[in-house]
Amino acid sequence: MHKLKNFLISPIGGKVLMALSGAMIILFLVGHALGNLLIFSSQNSLNTYAYWLQNSPMLWVFRVTMLLLLVLHSVLAVRIYFQNKSARPIQYEVNTDIQLTLSAKTMIFSGLIILVFIIFHIIHLTLGWMPTTSFEVAQGEKMIDVYANVVRGFQQPAITFLYVISILVIGLHLHHSIKSLFQTLGFHHLNFHQVIDLLAPALIIVLSLAFISIPLAVWFGFLSLPVMQ
Repeated sequence: MHKLKNFLISPIGGKVLMALSGAMIILFLVGHALGNLLIFSSQNSLNTYAYWLQNSPMLWVFRVTMLLLLVLHSVLAVRIYFQNKSARPIQYEVNTDIQLTLSAKTMIFSGLIILVFIIFHIIHLTLGWMPTTSFEVAQGEKMIDVYANVVRGFQQPAITFLYVISILVIGLHLHHSIKSLFQTLGFHHLNFHQVIDLLAPALIIVLSLAFISIPLAVWFGFLSLPVMQ
């Protein structure tokens, strides 16, 4: 037990925990994207899916778990960032990090932007603290009109712009995260690197397009509120 504790608080243990929490967050993003894409099926499809989620006894267990994973991931990222800074307090005259990609160099900053975006996203569509969001149930209905909340929200240019930019930042963050995740967990073989180099960008592009397609579809009129008779 003592060895396990020492490992978890060590820099290597911190990286392993961050990789595992990152993997869980990526799986959540995939599931979240699949659920969101039901908006293209029909208004009722998305609302039924949202109703099922909101009435699931496991909803708050899942939300608390994801929140804890996000907090753990963020705290570990900040700790590792400052550990790396303190390990090399004096910058070299020649930049030895030139081989690093943009996503690798900006991980801590993109992470902070993503954290702010997540807070806004929760305020916007989870807590409903925005003028465009309503949790009122129409007479004769039993489900909150999540579809209408999404459409009304993305009819606002500022909100659409914020979401699109934030998703692009998430894609940038994931570009390095996925490769780093597999490396941290010990997948060092050349064959793994070749597969990851192909699949990681593909996953990022698909995820980014899945999330961005919704605000853009609303903005360009492909998704709209039904006309009241």
